[in-house]
Amino acid sequence: MRKKKMLWLAVILVLAVLAWRYGLSAAGLVAGLLVVALAALYAVQWLFAGMGMGKLRQLRAQYGLDVMAAELIRREGDADTFRFVVLGDTRNNVAVAREVYGRASGEQPAMLFHTGDIVRHGTPTELLRNHVALLDITDPAPMFCVPGNHEQGARRDFAAFRALYGGDRFSFDYGGCRFTGFNNCTKGRGIVREDDLAWLDAELGKPGAAHKYVFMHIPPAYFEATFVSDTHRRGFTRNAAAFHALMQKHAVDEVFMAHIHGYASTVMDGVRYTLTAGGGAPLSGRLAREGQAYNYVVLRVSPGGVQRTVVRGFGDDWTRQDEGGTVPSQ
Repeated sequence: MRKKKMLWLAVILVLAVLAWRYGLSAAGLVAGLLVVALAALYAVQWLFAGMGMGKLRQLRAQYGLDVMAAELIRREGDADTFRFVVLGDTRNNVAVAREVYGRASGEQPAMLFHTGDIVRHGTPTELLRNHVALLDITDPAPMFCVPGNHEQGARRDFAAFRALYGGDRFSFDYGGCRFTGFNNCTKGRGIVREDDLAWLDAELGKPGAAHKYVFMHIPPAYFEATFVSDTHRRGFTRNAAAFHALMQKHAVDEVFMAHIHGYASTVMDGVRYTLTAGGGAPLSGRLAREGQAYNYVVLRVSPGGVQRTVVRGFGDDWTRQDEGGTVPSQ
């Protein structure tokens, strides 16, 4: 967003210089040509947004969210001891994503979760080339994804993501844990709608889970305020208090998010909020130094509780740190 603002400021500055040197007519002509060019670009993107959608729909038989959850249970059974990995914001950086996926696969997880911004523009071609093509690295462990704002696509409808995954929500139980993810990037802005709250309340309220984990892309502003060095907020505020109350009501162990590139984690009123957005996107200078790292989080679930390990990459140097486990399963 900051880059876009700087670009538009540069355009305005250039137009101002043109108006000063050559008159308003010249500046108006350049501005008009710029508008036409941008309109043509968006029109082309919109028209070609559907290319490759058929291939994604075919792959849904393998990567559909419901399909992967059912296959996980069929292949692994309902184990009481297992690992899962959470990562996010790969955003077309295939080189770093390969590194992160490879290291994450080495943890031998039963499953992985991606907190969104998988690719840059949300096109079918990107998902096929820069995401699906990498999933062999983590195979046979499935990767459950929630969409980020960059998965909107040219038509702002998340069509390519939904074509591949069959939807933009999931909720399933495995090994005494409930894993619940949803799209909170409607129209590109962080938002938790009333129907999202109702769905979360219903899913998290179902009996039978000793541990509960929630996945979404954009963090709430109240969590963002705990780890950034400025007063600017990219997190959502609408229904934020209601969302936090719901996490408390259902004793959610941890909420995983992305959007602000790096790592941060804190516990608020008994609920751990974790930013894991270090899968390849440019790291944010708004975070503390230790948070400006490529990263993923490993959780080991057993009858004795949950062990959390944060894996961070600073250049070629990768470190591991145990951080904030939870109480034993009941």
